[in-house]
Amino acid sequence: MTMTQETTALAPEPASSIEPRAAIARAASAPIAPYTHVRRFDHSGSVENFTIPPGVTTINARCWGGGGTGASVGGGGGFATGDIAVVPGETLRVVVDLGGGGYGGGGMSGLFSQRLGQTLLIAGGGGGGWTETDARGGAGGGTSGSDARAGGVRWTGTPARGASGSTGGAGGAISDSSSYGGRGGSTGQNGGANVNGTSGGQVPIPGMGGGGGAGYGGNTGGGAGYAGGGGGLSIRSSVDSFASGGAGGSSFVSGPGVTGGRTLAGNGTRAGGQDDPLYHSPVGDAGYSGQVVLQWSEFTMTPGGPPDVELRQGGPVGYPGVQVEADAAFDPVSVTVALPPDCDLLFGTQTLADYQLTVQTADGQTTPYMGSLSEDGTSLVFSDVDLKLPGTTLMWVAVSAGHNAPLGSTSLTFTVGGKTSPSTTIVVTPGFSVSPGGDPVTAERGGGPRYPGVEVRNSGSQAIPLQTVIVVLPADAGMRFGVPGNPDHQLTVMDASGNITVYRGSISDDGQTLTFSDVDLKIPNDGSQSVMWVCVSAAENAPQGPTSPEFSVGGRTSPSTTINVI
Repeated sequence: MTMTQETTALAPEPASSIEPRAAIARAASAPIAPYTHVRRFDHSGSVENFTIPPGVTTINARCWGGGGTGASVGGGGGFATGDIAVVPGETLRVVVDLGGGGYGGGGMSGLFSQRLGQTLLIAGGGGGGWTETDARGGAGGGTSGSDARAGGVRWTGTPARGASGSTGGAGGAISDSSSYGGRGGSTGQNGGANVNGTSGGQVPIPGMGGGGGAGYGGNTGGGAGYAGGGGGLSIRSSVDSFASGGAGGSSFVSGPGVTGGRTLAGNGTRAGGQDDPLYHSPVGDAGYSGQVVLQWSEFTMTPGGPPDVELRQGGPVGYPGVQVEADAAFDPVSVTVALPPDCDLLFGTQTLADYQLTVQTADGQTTPYMGSLSEDGTSLVFSDVDLKLPGTTLMWVAVSAGHNAPLGSTSLTFTVGGKTSPSTTIVVTPGFSVSPGGDPVTAERGGGPRYPGVEVRNSGSQAIPLQTVIVVLPADAGMRFGVPGNPDHQLTVMDASGNITVYRGSISDDGQTLTFSDVDLKIPNDGSQSVMWVCVSAAENAPQGPTSPEFSVGGRTSPSTTINVI
């Protein structure tokens, strides 16, 4: 029919007269086993970010769309849930109750993957209702949002239609007349404007869902969702009237990496999914905002294995590692093992590299993984490592200390699924020892030569390289290398079999230090030993008493045999 001048439209009221939807008081709750962490997101008016914690590969999401305005006539929001495969450190965009059609439409709630650029989950919002005319909003959720309910006196029309999958629902219309309410946006589109040009709901992220259609008159906006519900209308003349609430938006649970997706539509004014153990009333009911709840499990990671792993400089491998523990299963993860900088540690040994990671379960079963070495040789990367959880798992690699490794404590760094921990403590000990060699000797002042020296013993090192040996005379002790008129700048090295090698050294300007380069220590095996010595004598004015030269062998320092000057 054609509207006459007697018709008075209930045009959208100023915001102060629109019935506001109530905020939900933030509530805490424990996660549901086997999850170890939970976080609730309430309506904030904007998109929020959630960074996936280290070690987390799956997020459980529960989303409630916003209820339409009108406590007794608005449509309840839908419910959507599913498990989502994620990558540690990635960002999920969290949408709570956004995009509802102007004038009372409930917003969509859901998740968007910034990494993939795709929608993961959406729970549709309910349509707004207008109490004065009993124009009821359609509930949101399900694969299709619910149609609105209409009423009136003599006039007839078409109520707003709920979204159908990815297609937005039509706006409410008077018979034989164009639509007054805006059409719901199809997926990726904003909600349609009402007959006066008032904009519909805006999608919160480009490409995510559809906005609700703008309502015309009263709180009759359509609900947002995967697609938006159509906006309703409320008009009347002195004798006739027609009204329709806004329709509900649809839900979506089939995003990439989503498993176990499930959606429940709202029921009248009540939100869907109210039997869910994490539901907090009155989330998503007519007149109330929606909510998003995320749950996840984290494993703990600590240094694993024995208290310390002792490595000899140039010696065999040790097996530092970490312990991983959790009460839930985890998808395979990437593992990176990094050597500490400037510590001269090696994966395997100098003669036999080892790029293997071993994963051991509590019952002793082991699984090896081969890794790839970084270009700079400082880290190994292992892909698709099964952590063998729930339970307790150990993992380790084989490392050795180079001949020049600094002595003391250090550790590897394990990064497991983005979570980092030091390994078992590594204690680097000397590859060979140096100590005074032989019994004390007596030297007469102005007398003949003596041969103080040191003993060198292999502590478990392999292929000890040639070393620099430095011998320093004690200060102000009246000692000299050789005897007057016959200086002696030689170092003699004798192995356990009595074989002797002699090295010629360089003397310092003050005559107090001899330096020998490229000295073979003659200790090829663990426990083997050799002795080395120089020739010295006591000057006529040498103080009486004990003294000794100092030998520095490859950085290890020891006094020589004691010399008693008489």
